Amino acid sequence: MFIPNFKETVRNLPQKPGVYRFYSGDSGLLYIGKAKNLKNRVSSYFQEGRPKNQRLTLMISRIEQIEYTVVASEKESLILEANLIHNLQPKYNILLKDDKSYVYVRITADPIPAVFVVRKKYDPASFYFGPYTKQGSIYSTLRTLRSTFPYCQERSVQKRPCSYYGIKQCDGICIGKENITDYSQKIQQIKNVLEGKIELVESFISKKISFAVQSTDYALAAMWRDRLNILKETIGTQKIILPQPTDLDMVTLVIRTDAEGLELGSVFVQNIRAGKLVNVANYILAGTGESETDQDLAEEFLQRFFQSYSIMNKDKAPVLVQSFKV
Repeated sequence: MFIPNFKETVRNLPQKPGVYRFYSGDSGLLYIGKAKNLKNRVSSYFQEGRPKNQRLTLMISRIEQIEYTVVASEKESLILEANLIHNLQPKYNILLKDDKSYVYVRITADPIPAVFVVRKKYDPASFYFGPYTKQGSIYSTLRTLRSTFPYCQERSVQKRPCSYYGIKQCDGICIGKENITDYSQKIQQIKNVLEGKIELVESFISKKISFAVQSTDYALAAMWRDRLNILKETIGTQKIILPQPTDLDMVTLVIRTDAEGLELGSVFVQNIRAGKLVNVANYILAGTGESETDQDLAEEFLQRFFQSYSIMNKDKAPVLVQSFKV
């Protein structure tokens, strides 16, 4: 719904959940917000005596048009708000911007799970690891993993083998030559490596070596031994930062005030698996939203962050949040 006279719009807003949008006179989108009660929430911006920071006061002074959308529930308003902010990038909303050079490792949920490097999380059914800031490093790791646990890029059984089969970096799952159970075990070991659970991988390979020795297949035992050594050389530099083999995602929010009084922030996410630091990501916090204090800014930011974090993050590791004002 769109009504140029925003004051009349405010008076006639329904007392229902929804999403509201503020526009300036040149139709520039200023802000998107959600509300449990649209009339109460939007009216609060124009109440006398309401404490406002400089940026919020400026935003309100520029409002000339209001749009709103009524939805069925508060939860639905949360989802719609997040999608609109992501797509429309309003000037005064807090926006979480990551470095475009970041990449993720995606393992699909297809009949034959495949492993890819991608730039965005777009399939909730897949498993994602990262983001990784050093693309060269993750490609090197995947090359080692393919040599250790040959995997296929096909997602179902084909009539012809994939290109990796010919160079002995696929064991033939793509043409039905490999048992799906054996293949799934290899994919699980790749996940273990990416999650930092190196002990599980070493145990898996050690059992392979022992079984080969017991079967007097010394060539096979030597192959697994060499693969284990190469794997250790590649991933053996993970830093142990917790005394216990704990899984934890540590989120650190840093807020600072620039020369013009604008509060800016960034967030650092450290993924710790089995007590080891397996990945670090940094996001920039752009925009100030309607926050009036440092605590408001932190709360609004964290709400934005966890909206996206919870949708695609299948890992149920606990999250430790800390914030600093500098």
